[in-house]
Amino acid sequence: MATKNNYISYLRVIATVFVILIHASTGFLNRFDADGFGWNYANWINSATRCSVPIFVMLSGALLLRKDEDTFVFYKKRITKLLYPFAFWTIIYLTYYFYRYTNFNALSTDKIVSITQDKILHGSNAHLWYLYMIIGMYLAIPYLRKIINQVSIREIEIFLMLWFASMILLNKHYYPVVPKFDLSFFSGYLGYLVFGYYLSIKSFNWNKYLPLIGYIVVSIFTVYMTYNWSLESNKYIPHWYNYVFPNTALAAGFIFLFIKNITPQDTELPSWLRVIDEYSFGIYLVHILPLNYLHPHVSKYMSTLWVVPVATLLTLVSSIGIIYVLRKIPYGKYVSG
Repeated sequence: MATKNNYISYLRVIATVFVILIHASTGFLNRFDADGFGWNYANWINSATRCSVPIFVMLSGALLLRKDEDTFVFYKKRITKLLYPFAFWTIIYLTYYFYRYTNFNALSTDKIVSITQDKILHGSNAHLWYLYMIIGMYLAIPYLRKIINQVSIREIEIFLMLWFASMILLNKHYYPVVPKFDLSFFSGYLGYLVFGYYLSIKSFNWNKYLPLIGYIVVSIFTVYMTYNWSLESNKYIPHWYNYVFPNTALAAGFIFLFIKNITPQDTELPSWLRVIDEYSFGIYLVHILPLNYLHPHVSKYMSTLWVVPVATLLTLVSSIGIIYVLRKIPYGKYVSG
């Protein structure tokens, strides 16, 4: 059905597909070959899609910073919806890790306990870092909301400028050439919450296709910089893929504005898009499992050009199926995401 936030659904779907594209292509980057099609193809894909997680956080800011809720009501409604999937998928991926990457029967009890502790504390799979980050953001939202409601648009813009500055000043790579100002208050993913809120309420008198051009230019810049830095080092350098970095933030902002500008708000969303939108969090959580099995099989029968998009599509469909079945199981809807 049509809603006033149709563009939110489109952005959530784009971010979901972008995440799968990243994980379907990153393996080609680890084998640096400046002249190889596979490495350069993956560089283009990653440069265009690294704005995925920032878009997710921006959507949280756009939707939640404008709400007026009691802090404890907010925590009860939102944090518990994260904690149940957090616990469930931590167990799933911990089990998967022991099954796939270890000879479990040969491990000592101390080793099992050590691995388990590390996985619980830092993420039982690499992509679950997002849960640790977003829980922190949700804890901050009720307090950030009180600030946002008291400031002007101009003051929000000043905050965002300081946030962009913090991305450089707090990046260890630039320590030798930038002053050591402490901008930690303005730093990190919290800025994406404010950025998403700002773009959701701010109107720009731009040509509606200008943000698309901006997104393409930033993506090409990221391709170029990643290629050249990797070439100079003769190894893959992912510096410009950093989620909290100006080029990534600009790409996320441009695509946010572009989709917001072109999405009709008085039409019904396609059914396929509504499905992906509804299952997006679950897709994010589960997609590594089908991808790890599908990608090698697809690679046997297709060239590199087709492996990434086909593996991404099959993973997307499989993930929807898994989450659909999981939600049909008693209490599954609480842990599926």
